[in-house]
Amino acid sequence: MNYRGWALFMDCDMLMMTDIAELWRLRDDKYAVQVCKHDYQPKNDTKFLNQVQTKYEKKNWSSFMLMNCAKCSALTPDYVNSATGLELHQFKWLESDDLIGDLPLEWNWLVGEYEYKDDVKNVHFTEGGPYFEQYKGCDYTIDWFKDYHESNEINLK
Repeated sequence: MNYRGWALFMDCDMLMMTDIAELWRLRDDKYAVQVCKHDYQPKNDTKFLNQVQTKYEKKNWSSFMLMNCAKCSALTPDYVNSATGLELHQFKWLESDDLIGDLPLEWNWLVGEYEYKDDVKNVHFTEGGPYFEQYKGCDYTIDWFKDYHESNEINLK
């Protein structure tokens, strides 16, 4: 984006459940980023493939970010390639946490961490998604497979 305009970053293990235009209307120019400010500790000590579930302040905030690119100029390729994961995930590149705006949690609903809810905007299969045998019974599995089959039908035409 060459540090202009707005961008959305989201992890690859998410499923958008609504029109993204709803999110776009939430942009606020006073912030560098807007995130879902989760306040939780993961329930499990391990996640998919028995990987360690690291617990830290601002866990999962950076997994879904509405970014005001002009205010993210500290994120140069050199900085991103040399910073630690925690520096990036905890927004150490910002002058102040006051530059981090809120988004409703429904935009980054953590499957398996939060109770099932009908009216979420975006689900995050942070522990493992229904595309893995071990997680085929997780919340929102039916939604994921419905979208998967619909997108494959479109691709076959």
